[in-house]
Amino acid sequence: MIRSRTPLGVAGTVAAVGASLAFGAAPGYADGAARPGIAYGWGINNFGQAGAGTTVYQYNTPQRTVLPDGVAQLQSGGRAGYARLADGRLLSWGYNLNAALGNGSTMASTRSTPAPVLGIGGTGTLTGVVDVSVHMESAIAAVLADGTVVAWGSNVNRQLGDGSTASVRAFPERVLTAPDTPLTGAVDVESGVEASYALMADGTVTAWGAVKCDGALAGTTQYATAVAGLTDIRQIAVAGGVALFRRADGAVLSCGGEGPTLGRPFGRLNSPTSAYVPVQVTDLGPGSDVVDISISAAATALTGDGRVYLWGDNVQNQLTPLGVPGNVMVPTELVRPAGEPKIVDVENDNSPTTYAVRADGSMLVWGQNQFGMAGIGTTGTNVNTPTVLSVPGRAFAGVAASNWSVLAVTVPAV
Repeated sequence: MIRSRTPLGVAGTVAAVGASLAFGAAPGYADGAARPGIAYGWGINNFGQAGAGTTVYQYNTPQRTVLPDGVAQLQSGGRAGYARLADGRLLSWGYNLNAALGNGSTMASTRSTPAPVLGIGGTGTLTGVVDVSVHMESAIAAVLADGTVVAWGSNVNRQLGDGSTASVRAFPERVLTAPDTPLTGAVDVESGVEASYALMADGTVTAWGAVKCDGALAGTTQYATAVAGLTDIRQIAVAGGVALFRRADGAVLSCGGEGPTLGRPFGRLNSPTSAYVPVQVTDLGPGSDVVDISISAAATALTGDGRVYLWGDNVQNQLTPLGVPGNVMVPTELVRPAGEPKIVDVENDNSPTTYAVRADGSMLVWGQNQFGMAGIGTTGTNVNTPTVLSVPGRAFAGVAASNWSVLAVTVPAV
């Protein structure tokens, strides 16, 4: 999930994400620079979420979307999609459950054509967007160029972060730290089903909603509040209640739920190793060289030299390539044949399928495939062995998947 891979900035701070970091370096280009590109979509499309401008039920292979060229970031919300353009505008399309499209309406309707998200307060068009995150029909959150965060959609767990008690909001408003006090200094945001987390410029983390990494489990946090025990963080990944945090030294921390996706032993509530405080994942400590993380029922970590580690719940067959039938409690390397192109990005956020972009612009896929999410032309049968997916003449620069739908940005193959 390259989208959240934020670099060190001046004096040890975290640099703003910006358009050029949305999907990392474009594969195959000598200068290593990221490039906005052309979007493709596939998987289930009953609400037009694949972005092809239709409501054809599903696509089993990647389809070029009707999005304009110059896509800098994509996010899949399961039944809705989002595209951040290089000019900072944000487009949405699909199903408007819980006002997910940010178009001013709370009506649960379908729109298969991408259109701009409304501006703050429902006025004009949202601009200056440098990052966006969504978790199914929960709240949608976006970081703006000034370091503030806006949110809209569901608020059942106070995921809007502005003190509002409304159950839903149909347009963006700023996340606050206290009444009338906007959160500032954010560079990245991760929206979860119950809580959202913002990565701050100083490497700390702020959260709001039903936060389960504060050790207290004391209900909901209506305003953005710092999460203790997290410093020098460079990436966040959230699925369900569990959150992963990648530190600058390569260590990965986990918290938020009592299950195998934690990737570590955990003690009772209020203990130093509680599942509800950030603690290091087994074998992924300082120096482990982890550069990318992603999480659904299973978790994925990528190292700088292209090794992939998997762990968690195998209910979605994402761990089957390890040769095990059940859950995996600690990170285990996915062994690949020598000589294969290096893996440069991993993605399975809230998806039953895992995607691994390779340096040659192709992608490996494995996991569930009941609605063609693997993109390999088949449907219904699980993909138990990593299988190559490619688009003729194009190179995958990144992928965003959620539930049964997939969006990917591509650049010309070289």
